[in-house]
Amino acid sequence: MKSFWRKRLSMLGVLSLSLTAIFDATQVYAQARQPHRTSSQAIDITFWNGHPSGALKKQMHAEIAWFNDTHPNIHVSYIDKYTDVQSITAAMIAGTAPNVGMPHLDAAQQFVKNGYLLNLTPYLNGSNGFTKRQIAQDFYPSVWNGRSISSGARYILPYEENGQMVIFYNADLLKKAGISTAPRTWAQVEQDAKAVSALGSQYHGIAWTPSLTQYLVMTADMGGKIWSSPNRTQFALDNAGAIAALTMLRDMVANNDMILTQNYDYQLDYGTGNVGLLIEASAGWTYDLKSAGGKFVMKATPAPAGPTGKAFNYVNGDSLAIFKTGTKAQQDAAWTFAKWLTSPVVNAAWDKAANYLPTSAMAAKILTPYYKANPNQGAAFSNPKLWMTDPSANATEFYAAENAMNNDFLRGLNGQETVQQAVTNMNTVGNEYLSGKLRG
Repeated sequence: MKSFWRKRLSMLGVLSLSLTAIFDATQVYAQARQPHRTSSQAIDITFWNGHPSGALKKQMHAEIAWFNDTHPNIHVSYIDKYTDVQSITAAMIAGTAPNVGMPHLDAAQQFVKNGYLLNLTPYLNGSNGFTKRQIAQDFYPSVWNGRSISSGARYILPYEENGQMVIFYNADLLKKAGISTAPRTWAQVEQDAKAVSALGSQYHGIAWTPSLTQYLVMTADMGGKIWSSPNRTQFALDNAGAIAALTMLRDMVANNDMILTQNYDYQLDYGTGNVGLLIEASAGWTYDLKSAGGKFVMKATPAPAGPTGKAFNYVNGDSLAIFKTGTKAQQDAAWTFAKWLTSPVVNAAWDKAANYLPTSAMAAKILTPYYKANPNQGAAFSNPKLWMTDPSANATEFYAAENAMNNDFLRGLNGQETVQQAVTNMNTVGNEYLSGKLRG
């Protein structure tokens, strides 16, 4: 058995070394535009690519071409289209729904309620499925459990994890402010933001579009509780850690060390060269780097730790689902394709292109040389044991709660409510949505 795993690791290592050659952007894009089909008997399936623009679109085209080249009996055609509730509902009615799609957690839950998704449990337990050992090998526990949207059945497979907490910074501006090392704690983030802001009125320590998800990470870093119980059906935010996190943010806003933005406007502000730090998600790297445009040196430092010494992270992203469309042969082919996409080697290739986080220890091992050579990308990868995920059983209610909680969150940030009032109100309204008393 040890020999088998050594051989498997060796094979994965060889494959990982070839990823750079395989995924040269120009070569791959040309290849993806002319999908390879080697058998006239190949089973055709359709895939809705949930990344219809930019580098991720090209990478997904590359992976589909890779699959088609290595699976002559299956041919995947793609449509660059989001797998959202409205689009899928219309497609199911019209009979044009894909075989495989990339829904987010809340959309997948709705699809299960509507009866659109294939139960993957028979495939998981079948001859081309996953053993318990393979699941442990190919997925971190938080990743696998975070996609369990129904007890007793599996409807989606993990595909990507966007780490919601990493710090990107303008190394030139920090140097100008007398800062020689990147911040590794929230206290250092505050100090660095203050030092940058002190350079002059045109400078800002941090530009940030308020994110409740990132605030939950900060709350955990400060030793605070988020949930009242492991089933995560009720918030328990009215605690010292949540108050400490909001107080930190409130103070930075009040002192003009942090400017609050909307949507992706922080990227535009960062591109001026007058912003020191960004509180960002891992997948934001390519966009922020483009905004910097080579005008200054951009670097990354890992998710900051709080007084607990722990640096939590929040991970989420799209999954893979098979719809109740087509023939049994097409559904079998769709399973082969979805399983292949989630494999460590393919996941590592995706993470490399998108700066998403590896979904397994095996994918992380493949990425180790890349992270060593590219520490800014490696900075986004935090300890998987400290990853937090959306509540898998009630994601729809959770997202509605987040939207409603944002009102008091912003009032607390801007001083329109006291920190205590804001936290209490956020906790109350959040639980009203989680319980179903209020609906988004």
